[in-house]
Amino acid sequence: MKKVLVAGVMFALVASGAFAADQEQQENKDVLVQDELVVTASRVETRAIDVPINTQVITREQIEMSGVTDVGDLLGKYVTGHYHKYNGILSPVGLRGFRTDGHGIDLQGAVLLLIDGHRVGTGNAAKLSLDRIERVEIIKGSASALYGSAAMGGVVNLITKKGDGKLGGSVGAEAGSFDYLYGQANVNGALNEKFRFMASVSGETIGDYDTVDYGTAYNTGVDKINVGGNLVYTINENNEIRFGGNYADLVGESPSWAEGNYSYYDESTEQYNDKSTGYADLEYNGAYLSDQVRYKATLYYLWDKNHWYTGSTKAESDQTKYIQQTFGTDQQLTWKIADWNTLLFGLTWDGMEQEGEGVADYQPTAPYTPDLDYTTQGYFIQDSLDLFDNRLNIIAAVRYDRFDIETMKTKSDSSEDFAAINTDFSHVSPKLGVGMKFFEERLRLRADLGEAFKAPSAGQLGYDTYFYTYHYLGNPDLDPETSFTYNFGLDVYLESISFKADYFHTDYEDRISTTYSSDGTYTIVSWENTDSAVISGLEFSVDWDFGETLGLPFSASLWSNMSFNLEREDESTGKDLTYISDYEIKSGLKIGYDGLLAQLTNTYVGPQMISTTEEKASFQFWDLTMRYTFLKHWEVKASILNLFDEDYSWVKNYPMPERNYRVGVTYHF
Repeated sequence: MKKVLVAGVMFALVASGAFAADQEQQENKDVLVQDELVVTASRVETRAIDVPINTQVITREQIEMSGVTDVGDLLGKYVTGHYHKYNGILSPVGLRGFRTDGHGIDLQGAVLLLIDGHRVGTGNAAKLSLDRIERVEIIKGSASALYGSAAMGGVVNLITKKGDGKLGGSVGAEAGSFDYLYGQANVNGALNEKFRFMASVSGETIGDYDTVDYGTAYNTGVDKINVGGNLVYTINENNEIRFGGNYADLVGESPSWAEGNYSYYDESTEQYNDKSTGYADLEYNGAYLSDQVRYKATLYYLWDKNHWYTGSTKAESDQTKYIQQTFGTDQQLTWKIADWNTLLFGLTWDGMEQEGEGVADYQPTAPYTPDLDYTTQGYFIQDSLDLFDNRLNIIAAVRYDRFDIETMKTKSDSSEDFAAINTDFSHVSPKLGVGMKFFEERLRLRADLGEAFKAPSAGQLGYDTYFYTYHYLGNPDLDPETSFTYNFGLDVYLESISFKADYFHTDYEDRISTTYSSDGTYTIVSWENTDSAVISGLEFSVDWDFGETLGLPFSASLWSNMSFNLEREDESTGKDLTYISDYEIKSGLKIGYDGLLAQLTNTYVGPQMISTTEEKASFQFWDLTMRYTFLKHWEVKASILNLFDEDYSWVKNYPMPERNYRVGVTYHF
């Protein structure tokens, strides 16, 4: 199948020559679907219906009506796919059976988080504030052909506000249950014809929360400060420069069960985490030759900190800290050969350094993973064909990635026998997508297939660490994990109803599994490429503006996103893969009238295996959010989270808060 796919991609990349002789220029025409523009699936801003890969979009209005403040909780409410929320600012997110790394190290995950098209530097969605996010685009399935490693389950792209429109802003505050306080201020808009900007600052704090069945979850407080923005300079109508960035100071506490009995929480625990993160980027966009050629170049710096204070008597007595710094660039050239044919060439280069240190009983010790230098290079090409009066859309892409990894002993490691490694490997990732529109774009059929991969982590390649009775020993001969996915879908667009359906099938190969052996003194923990698995399922989404259908005197709509997993089998054991629910259904009812907007949402997650023998039961919860705008500038808002006081948890033994309330006021100027 891989050979067939590569051949198909290469055919599509050269197919433009066969059509060039007689293809006429496409004429502008009215369409019956909303001309929503998306960028993530093709790296070029394009009408969603012209890209044969389904893109889910979370709009700014949906963000504001969500009642949440970070990207993790937002995805947990609107997107089907495993959400793995712990306490202490830690929320890995999943798509189609794959997820980001459990500690948020983005290069170790199998779902990729981006901001304005480049890596955000973490796989921990709880670290990412929604303050400056204009919209979120999600593509599911293999995306390595454009984005490289970690894009096996899909890509989540956070698109920030750029300060379009008149100068203005807002100041607001909220208060709520469990000593919750939130304050924000932002200013945005055009200063003149050349400059526009968006700047925001926010602070958030919450104390220990109460659970439905276990009383107070002691040591679950969180403190967050976010500062960020964008400044855009328009050189002329064809050239633009943007400078942006964000810094988040994040501290979260870590609860402990008393005596490990899972009956109540230990009030005396003091463990906490510093999860601060930040980035800065510089982006240039230029158009040449009457807009036939476009060039985009982004330089970025990413900084991510994970510092755990884990001492049982004094939190500071035992610590582990990692700081990752990345300098990178992402560049692409788009050439519109004809109205029906667009070529995209690009490259990505990342250089990441990780430094760590450990403390045990106040004494320096080796942390869990070594220091490392991690360099990646990616080169990609994509051809987009819009044929037969734009009724047939084809996208073909292929990418080559190379990795160079070196591990080093940390400064707190006093061992004499650390074995450094210096290794490299490469991978080729193809993808092909086809979409066909019928009945004046009321119906679209589409299919796509592609290969994705996840590079082995530096730790899996180069561990050489002793921890109690264990010796963690890396395997420098590991190959990347790979997946081959095909997807069939259809989209139906009627006057006030849209419906989408997908079937996907993934063959998951070269899975990296943990192995155990003994040298007589230590248990040796290492890794091998041994396992394979199959993941398949059905996904549906529906959005019905029944207020328009029924001619109601107020706005009213229903939406639902659903997924049903058909297969999730580990082929080496015959058992279900863990942390993939049988089904997920996320739905909402939205009503608006004369300045009032209210949304009731339901999140329903089916049972899932959390080990080879243990199943976690299904759960659900409801949220209600309301906003009322009056006197043009004022807005009051209120949320009731966990409306019916359900006992639920995203992760076993981490119960979420009982019913809680938030109210706030915002002044817009």
